[in-house]
Amino acid sequence: MPSIREKEIKKVSEEIMELLTKQTVKEKSLCEKFRSKGGTHVMEFCPHGTRSDCMEGHVCKKLHFKKIIQMHTDETLGDCSFLNTCFHMDTCKYVHYAVDGVTSKVNLVNALNSFPSKKELINDKSELLPCQWIQCDLRYMDFTFLGKFAVIMADPPWDIHMELPYGTLSDDEMRRLGIPQLQDEGLIFLWVTGRAMELGRECLKLWGYERVDEIIWVKTNQLQRIIRTGRTGHWLNHGKEHCLVGKKGNP
Repeated sequence: MPSIREKEIKKVSEEIMELLTKQTVKEKSLCEKFRSKGGTHVMEFCPHGTRSDCMEGHVCKKLHFKKIIQMHTDETLGDCSFLNTCFHMDTCKYVHYAVDGVTSKVNLVNALNSFPSKKELINDKSELLPCQWIQCDLRYMDFTFLGKFAVIMADPPWDIHMELPYGTLSDDEMRRLGIPQLQDEGLIFLWVTGRAMELGRECLKLWGYERVDEIIWVKTNQLQRIIRTGRTGHWLNHGKEHCLVGKKGNP
């Protein structure tokens, strides 16, 4: 049984924690600033998974999954590691899932109303150029003939010392890439993984960029769980990847 002194210490600790975790007026104001008008249009996935499991406890308005049970499915094997990205769903014996309809019609209507109307799309005069690709060796290509770009998104073939189905560039080859020729001012979004994170930061500095932000992509599968298997070339799969954001000049 705790003594009076221990009770007092615990009470003081709880009061301090309450003060530390309580939102300030500024924090509340920032939350309201970034809150979607008219409520959120994003529907959450239910942590119970299937609708039947959820309905056992209470009525839920979140999204649910239903099992895809085929003639060859063996439920005792459990869930397929690749779920909806499985290449062999017509023969795979593991359990797969599909979204079990839309639970809330109100959220669906709000989401549809948030899309631009047909008239707005027709009146939009902005011109989008078709996607293009070039089959070449980037190590020896003259980047100057491509012109200048305001935004660059790069997912380079880093040498991560793993088994990959494509060629990779060494660290020195990455440093020597002609990225500086593509921008006088603008933003670059550089995807990095594993050991390439520090090399990516070094490359940004060498290419003349200031690193201004870092976006972290937490990888989740169809059931909203952290991905632990995949076709990435890593011996141990990464649950997240980083995108370095660099700025040059005054974009």
